[in-house]
Amino acid sequence: MIKTARRNDPQQPTSSTGKPFDSPISDHFREFCPVDSWAPAVNLYRLRQRLDVCVDLAGIESESVSVRVEADRLVIRGTRQAPEPPSRSLREMCILSMEIDHGPFCRIVSLPHQVDHVRVQIKYTRGLLWIRLPLRTDE
Repeated sequence: MIKTARRNDPQQPTSSTGKPFDSPISDHFREFCPVDSWAPAVNLYRLRQRLDVCVDLAGIESESVSVRVEADRLVIRGTRQAPEPPSRSLREMCILSMEIDHGPFCRIVSLPHQVDHVRVQIKYTRGLLWIRLPLRTDE
């Protein structure tokens, strides 16, 4: 699993003067999820001194997940292979129904500014990705 943390995005959109846009709407254009990706289900919990994020990633190897914490958002990306039954001869297989999303996925979760980007903890257990985002108390 890849984990990165950034306070500022070096690819932030700039105006013709070279200064960053001040509009909050420009933040949404820094990065977006590709149209052909699927979005995993996310639960977000607010506790006293932290946020806990739970992402449903059943059947995904942790090595194929990337988690990036930025100043105001959490970006989760990766890929899930199409689930197929174990078989020696897939030529005989006929798919009758396929409801489990597969291929590239992406999910962006907005975060409050008081998230401590340094002390983020990530745990992947039984198909659930848990991200603990401590909140700074100095603000």
